[in-house]
Amino acid sequence: MVKKAVSEQIMSILKNSPRPITTRELSIKLKIAWHTADRYCLKLQLTGKISCFTIGKSTAWYAKK
Repeated sequence: MVKKAVSEQIMSILKNSPRPITTRELSIKLKIAWHTADRYCLKLQLTGKISCFTIGKSTAWYAKK
C-alpha cells in the first residue's frame, strides 16, 4: 500500500466512525501491521489532523473537527 493511501484510509475510517478507533482495530480493518498503523497515526497526530487518548494499554484515535 502506498504511504499516502494509508494516511487517507485512516482519516476516512476515523471521520466516518461514531466512536474512537483503537490502533489494533485500524490495523485489522486496513490489513496492515499494528506498528505501521501506529506510526501513521502518530504522523497524523503531529500534523494536527487526529488526536488520541489511552484506555489502559490501548490507544484510541479520533479525527479532529
